[in-house]
Amino acid sequence: MKIICLASSSSGNCYVLDNGLDKLLLEGGIPYKEIIHKLNRHGLKITDLCACLISHGHQDHARAASDISRFIPVYASAETLGSVPGEKHEITNGRPVQVGAYRILPFQTEHDCPGSFGFIIKSRGETLLFATDTKYIRYDFSGYKFTQIMLECNYVDELLEDQDIIPAVKKRLINSHMSLKTCIRTLKSLDLGACYGIYLTHLSDGRSDEELMKKTVAGEFGVMTYVCNKNGGFS
Repeated sequence: MKIICLASSSSGNCYVLDNGLDKLLLEGGIPYKEIIHKLNRHGLKITDLCACLISHGHQDHARAASDISRFIPVYASAETLGSVPGEKHEITNGRPVQVGAYRILPFQTEHDCPGSFGFIIKSRGETLLFATDTKYIRYDFSGYKFTQIMLECNYVDELLEDQDIIPAVKKRLINSHMSLKTCIRTLKSLDLGACYGIYLTHLSDGRSDEELMKKTVAGEFGVMTYVCNKNGGFS
């Protein structure tokens, strides 16, 4: 399964999955015109995509949902869909849904936004875990053999301690986003025997260390590790 990163940060998140049969837009957290422009860089247009899957309603994940829904169906929780005017499909916790050639299992994440989901996405013999904007994953996924993982690694714990941060902001980060240490613990709880790619997503602009995160994860698990960049692409 090919992963294309169009954007990944607290400013906006947007990715494309391509299984060779269908292309799925994952998140719509950047302006619609920017999505169109970045798709065009990859030789794609919005109608080449079978659908858009959105994790939750915060703007850095759902900003373009209404515009996207005019051209392709949008799948998300009832809370996330809200006033989206176009074609939309409600998904619920623990109930699989078929979207094109993708079998998607939504699961509840630990975030401060109602209706927030992560996803287990299966297609053509591969299984991808996507979890963002969550302080941890409450479920036991050790029975899955993930081939790829897209996991939030928002901040470095020590940087959060060292920086002079407004207490309310610090509390929210700890209670709604995944740190490097929690990312490592989460990965240790999974079966990575078949995993060939780990993608670190949603890095904080001021409280992350890209090289440290990538080096730590790759060294710990011996799996090719990539950082999804703020403006698209990988490092």
